[in-house]
Amino acid sequence: MSSRKNVILADLSLLGIAIAWGYVFVLTKDLLDETSPLFLNAGRFLFSVIILWFFKGKSVKKAGWHVWKKGLLCGIPLWLGFTSQTIGIESTTPGKAGVLTGTVVIIVPFLYFVFLKASVQKGVIIGSIFTFFGLAILSWDGGSMRVNTGDLLVLLCAVFFAVHFLAVDWVYKQSNSFDDLVFIMIQLLVAGVMSIPFAFWFEPLPSSLSSHGWFAFGFDTLIGTLLAYIVQMKAQQYSPPTHVSLLLSLESFFAFLFSWLLWGEVLTRNILIGVSFILLGVFMTEFLNIVRPIRESPLVSDST
Repeated sequence: MSSRKNVILADLSLLGIAIAWGYVFVLTKDLLDETSPLFLNAGRFLFSVIILWFFKGKSVKKAGWHVWKKGLLCGIPLWLGFTSQTIGIESTTPGKAGVLTGTVVIIVPFLYFVFLKASVQKGVIIGSIFTFFGLAILSWDGGSMRVNTGDLLVLLCAVFFAVHFLAVDWVYKQSNSFDDLVFIMIQLLVAGVMSIPFAFWFEPLPSSLSSHGWFAFGFDTLIGTLLAYIVQMKAQQYSPPTHVSLLLSLESFFAFLFSWLLWGEVLTRNILIGVSFILLGVFMTEFLNIVRPIRESPLVSDST
């Protein structure tokens, strides 16, 4: 197959991931009507690990302690990101959660500046200004600024996902001699295991799911977690980094679109203008080609 066809197929695969991750925000919101956030995260991550075990169990057993340490290092911010995101979705809409999660692409370069002294290019500055105004408009009720707790938690998740991005990038700069899927599997295992004690401590035991609940859980686990990360990892071998980042940033757009079409999100003037400013800031940051790490992370997005 020609290199051009490889790039086209990789880009289409990444677009498919962005669409799937956008849809997952709606499914997660539906699932939270039937179960609790920490039990949901524990279930989907540990089920993903069980499935991966059938393909990579022997490799995991052979993985050295240095790989496990790196998986633990990256798994903790991943867990913090998904925990704050899923709890936040309970108190906000799927569309707003998807858009706010997308601000991770603006946070990452600022963290690179703080920790690695990497320069912040003009696209990031312009994108940040648009995003700030979007957040302000989104929280304005006509008389004062009102910030939803769920929105704050989802914004916090974007920070944790950005930290996870930097941690993964640092690991790959140290060494990339280990199996990517094993590395992903360890991170998912850490996120799943860390969710269990907090789930039992803070949340009621989950009851059985409805047929739609099982569909949502299956899609979230098999498509939104396992298949998405595997396809992303493979697609990044052929698609240029600028394609990868721009296509995956469409997750925010699709989350808002599906939230409106399928979940019934109310579109007030403030929401439309605020979301438009945030999306414009995100896409402007990506389109103007911000500072990128040497290697893209296999768990670069944050999707739910």
